[in-house]
Amino acid sequence: MSLKTWIPLAIGLLFLSACGGKEPDPIPEPEATEYKVAMIFPQGEWNCIKPVVEWAMEQVPKGIALKLEWIDENGANMAKEASRVTHDNSYAAVIGPEYSNSARVVARESLSYRIPVLMPMVTSTEFQRIYAETNKNEPNIFCLAQSDMAQCEAVIAKAKQNGLQTLLMICRSGEIDDYSASFEQYFMFMAREAGLKQFGYATYESEEHLTQLMTSIMELLPDFEAPGLFFVPSSTADMLAFDRIMGAYKSLNGLWPILCADIANEPSLAGKLTSGPYEGFSLGATEAFESSWTGRMGSDLPGGYAQLYDAVALVAEACQKVESGSAKTVREALEGLVFAREYSGVSGKIHFNEDAPIAPVETIYRNWYFHDGKYSRLGSAPHHLEKGWDWSAAHIDEYEDVTEDSKWYDPLQNHFAFIVATSTGWNNYRHQADALAMYQMLKGFGYTDNQIILVMEDDIANNPSNPYKGEVRVTPDGENLRAGAEVDYKLSALTPEDLKNIFSGVPTEKTPVVIQGGSGTNVLVFWSGHGAKDYELKWGSGIIKDEQFEEILEGSERNYRKMFIVMDTCYSGSIAEQCWGHRGLLYLCSASRGEPSHADVYDEKCGTYLSNGFTRAFRSAVEANPNITLNNLYKEVARETTGSHAGVYNFYYYGSLYSNTFAEYLNR
Repeated sequence: MSLKTWIPLAIGLLFLSACGGKEPDPIPEPEATEYKVAMIFPQGEWNCIKPVVEWAMEQVPKGIALKLEWIDENGANMAKEASRVTHDNSYAAVIGPEYSNSARVVARESLSYRIPVLMPMVTSTEFQRIYAETNKNEPNIFCLAQSDMAQCEAVIAKAKQNGLQTLLMICRSGEIDDYSASFEQYFMFMAREAGLKQFGYATYESEEHLTQLMTSIMELLPDFEAPGLFFVPSSTADMLAFDRIMGAYKSLNGLWPILCADIANEPSLAGKLTSGPYEGFSLGATEAFESSWTGRMGSDLPGGYAQLYDAVALVAEACQKVESGSAKTVREALEGLVFAREYSGVSGKIHFNEDAPIAPVETIYRNWYFHDGKYSRLGSAPHHLEKGWDWSAAHIDEYEDVTEDSKWYDPLQNHFAFIVATSTGWNNYRHQADALAMYQMLKGFGYTDNQIILVMEDDIANNPSNPYKGEVRVTPDGENLRAGAEVDYKLSALTPEDLKNIFSGVPTEKTPVVIQGGSGTNVLVFWSGHGAKDYELKWGSGIIKDEQFEEILEGSERNYRKMFIVMDTCYSGSIAEQCWGHRGLLYLCSASRGEPSHADVYDEKCGTYLSNGFTRAFRSAVEANPNITLNNLYKEVARETTGSHAGVYNFYYYGSLYSNTFAEYLNR
């Protein structure tokens, strides 16, 4: 057979072989790799949440199968379940929980194995502040919205935009409710920074208490200039109670604007609120997703649901990166996605920052409005508040100079110090640590133990919770401040009445160690602990009222030349305002009336704060320049203190802040 005959025949045979006979089997789809994800949310909300999750699951890449395990956030075994899933490496991630109290439990458990936890709706400032520290090394906790400080700032800005000069906030006590704590702790600070003329807040503990409170407020409101209210419900039940109360003032509805925190925009409240109008901000989404949601679901997008969608999408994409080999673990993949500053989801840009590696640097907020029984959306915009808890005061007071009379003071002959930490227990570690840091600083400046009275419970160094047995530190890698310190009195051994004898220099059988002063002695007082809004200082489990503190000072007037009281407590300015007029007495307080002061250095190993920001700033300023003028000392401390306004009080009766220096209180 010739070559010309063979080639067509061969081609024909090949054609017949390919086209004839049985069809070839289809190539099978590669089997999807399964990744387990724990979903921790209240069971009563699962029916609302699951449609969002199912929608997000439609976008999961091929080859990835997310197997969801639902856990009831409100269940009796939630803590046990959280421990189980976060200590089991077969789980790729946890999504949830919804509420900050539960989030603390889950986050704490997750640190052992660093299983990633995505929290779409946890906006507690204190939670984010604590876990921003633990996240600095191998971040595993990812909040998908900024803290409630951003929402609070947006509300205050709206109040100013609406022409309000006065804003009164009503919220549950932050000691009872973690959600309200963000607003209670930062509202006064932020309102002052925003330049509102008048601002204040009140807390309630029950519906009955709220009713009484609102009756008083509504009577007083007409006396203020351009007033408005800011209500922070901690639950939908609170909002319904507030709405019922406001129903008694329907004739005034709209006369004074009422701004509300985001819980007032919960979907379950639709059709139940009858008063108003109300306005506020809640977690939003991109315009495209808002529109898609309305088209698909036939309703407005609830706050936080876009973040939930993104949580599922992020986990799926992280799993795909593990499958492709571009990341070793889901946690590592998630870290890469959010810190690359390139990822955008339906809730907006999800870009984290290394300085605050816990939440996006901006969050889209929806401005909502409720009127005539209906919610409407006024618009949405991204709000940027990066690491808000490190917000230092821009509002720094300027104090006038005071000309001293040379006859005011006798020559300086001696120095004495009284240092006290007025709290007990492991969670209050920072107060005793700061007291010891001040003690050691003064020892370094020449004080002897005979010149220092140190009062503290001394239950930290050998506390069972202390991982550094026998030690007390103000930084995780710092020196042991307890070494060599002589404690004169345990806090529990003294009463406020005993302080009168100590400050006046009158020894008794119970209090033999007293301030050995006189008209030539400068006395430095450092007071660290808790304060209360009602002009009170905490003393262990008891209190010292402002009038009691005044009595202590009155009894000591002949026992000092000058007295400088450095007070690091919440609301400390309120005590100084009430106890003024004493010649030679000066206060430097960590917070103004109505403002809490804030802890500063968190230690993951100890599980608590080691120091307060105000005290750290004070020591740093003095150690850097012992001859610093009192005015510059105030400014240095005020600039470095975050979340509260440090202040000077009683300077008219003290003398010039510009010529007097801190060196007067150093035994050199």
